[in-house]
Amino acid sequence: MYPRNNPASPPYVMESAITLWQFLLHLLLDQKHEHLICWTSNDGEFKLLKAEEVAKLWGLRKNKTNMNYDKLSRALRYYYDKSPLKM
Repeated sequence: MYPRNNPASPPYVMESAITLWQFLLHLLLDQKHEHLICWTSNDGEFKLLKAEEVAKLWGLRKNKTNMNYDKLSRALRYYYDKSPLKM
């Protein structure tokens, strides 16, 4: 794991104390990732364009190298009733 205060650290590995919805929002707001995830409407709905790549980035962020889309999708389902996430 990279040190938190190292400016050369990849942003996905810097801090693991982040929720999935915060991570997804970060990707959505960063144009560098528009090929992976994008907004589909103005009411907060989004689409994973490359779900496996998003899952791998999430795994890097959480230091879980075995992360895949199946595991990510289970985590996303948790938010369906708990927050305004729409897919």
